[in-house]
Amino acid sequence: MACGKPLHGTGMKENNLVSTRTECRICGSRDLFQFLDLGETPLADAFVEIENLNQPEAKFPLRVAVCETCSLVGLRDIVSSDLLFGDNYAFYSSGSPQGVIHFRNYAQEMMRRFPKEAKQLTVEIASNDGVLLRPLQELGANVLGIEPAKNVVPVAQAAGIDTICSFFDSRIGADLQKERGSAGLILANNVVAHVDDLHDFIRGIRALLDTQGVFVFEVQYFPNLLFRNQFDNVYHEHRSFFSLRPLSRLLQSEGLNIFDVQRVDTQGGSIRVYASAQNAGRPIQPIVAQLTADELAWGLDKKETYLGLQHRAEYIRAELLRLLREIKSAGKKIVGYGAPAKGNTLLNYCGITTELVDYIVDKTLFKHGKFTPGTHIPVYPIEKIQTDGPPDYYLLLPWNYAAGFLRQEKEYMEKGGRFIIPIPAPHIL
Repeated sequence: MACGKPLHGTGMKENNLVSTRTECRICGSRDLFQFLDLGETPLADAFVEIENLNQPEAKFPLRVAVCETCSLVGLRDIVSSDLLFGDNYAFYSSGSPQGVIHFRNYAQEMMRRFPKEAKQLTVEIASNDGVLLRPLQELGANVLGIEPAKNVVPVAQAAGIDTICSFFDSRIGADLQKERGSAGLILANNVVAHVDDLHDFIRGIRALLDTQGVFVFEVQYFPNLLFRNQFDNVYHEHRSFFSLRPLSRLLQSEGLNIFDVQRVDTQGGSIRVYASAQNAGRPIQPIVAQLTADELAWGLDKKETYLGLQHRAEYIRAELLRLLREIKSAGKKIVGYGAPAKGNTLLNYCGITTELVDYIVDKTLFKHGKFTPGTHIPVYPIEKIQTDGPPDYYLLLPWNYAAGFLRQEKEYMEKGGRFIIPIPAPHIL
């Protein structure tokens, strides 16, 4: 189905690994308007072992629609959670130096604002390797992690973080409340977007949360994706893309109110949302009404607002390919800098292979010696640059951390090295 057309199809693919959503996850409306189609891609974190390079890779459609009733944006095609977050999930939060700094500051903020709640019981959903819970525990919080990735949980446990290997839902929330008591603070960062049954997830929060407790979570802020051309943030793990209005509707329907929100710089621009039980009596900060009004002023309640992203993505693809080919034709060397999930959306959508990018360097040990899904660009540790020598150009795939990387590579740039920044439009620094 072409972009810009209403969605009314049904069906489940025969392999039972992907289903097609025909109803909004929040309000149940079937008026879903597709505005972006990035083709079929492999899973963004399914890095390929060398012995499997000649094996066929599973690929799934990557299509995005907006609900015309509540403005929730989400994927049409939902890949099985077991496949997405199984034994070989390739993301470790502590592998990002910028992420470590972000979460340490986050922990300090939680202890400043909610010390009593944190010491009662702090539960983080999708706690990964404990990058946030470690500093919270050091500051005196009573912490518990919940993480579904089987290969990540032992890393957190080895760091001294009590971690349960499980997905989170209403049943788990109720069971934990009985076993551990009510949580004064529940955290969920960059995970609500991964959830298929949003209402069941929030019911689990409500069951576990103390009557005076606080639920704090971060999500990528969809207006940034839309207006800053961040289409590479679309991949199969991200089932929903949030603005504040649909989040408010979801939480209110399950007995929670948003009382504060902050804009934060992570993931190309996110919001940190603070919620509590409707009878908790926490004053609602003015920014909640202001951001709601802003979203209406931006036209997020009108489907026409969404239409231009497909054309802008196509422009970025054409311009980036033109730029890379021009550089290679001049005999210059290009190396990818970082191998984030978002980078694999970009590489696959643009069709960038080793013809244009020699290899990628990344600090994540799990990815070393493997190849990017779909495009099969080898990933090496950063030390490879020391033996090969610096390239003429780096293609910066985690562009959302550009400021930090540019400071880190100041000497490289002073010696004539350049960075290619693909988003919001391809350019060279």
